[in-house]
Amino acid sequence: MFLFSHQAGYESSKISDNFFIRKLGHFSEYFILGFSAFNYFTNIFSKNLNKINISKIAFTGFSFSVLYAISDEFHQIFIADRDGNIKDVFIDSLGVFIGISLAILIFRFCFRKES
Repeated sequence: MFLFSHQAGYESSKISDNFFIRKLGHFSEYFILGFSAFNYFTNIFSKNLNKINISKIAFTGFSFSVLYAISDEFHQIFIADRDGNIKDVFIDSLGVFIGISLAILIFRFCFRKES
């Protein structure tokens, strides 16, 4: 992600000048980050699969990912022909939210308790 955001605006527009494709790129990158962050923090916070606090894991993964999105947009302020955009942070945050939501659904399906 850092390499994409470090490209100058004219280089970035060579990849795609389509607005929808560019925003879909934001969403999909952060979807993957959110999904991965949830899995990472699940491994960090879980010592026992019976006592996992999914809310804590989801909050930590979401916070980590959104802070990265904010820092990424801040970083773009210093790149030629780029600017930091709060709309992109919202799109990134939506991708993170959907990624974490999918990870939670998969986690609950895979580790549901037998009745």
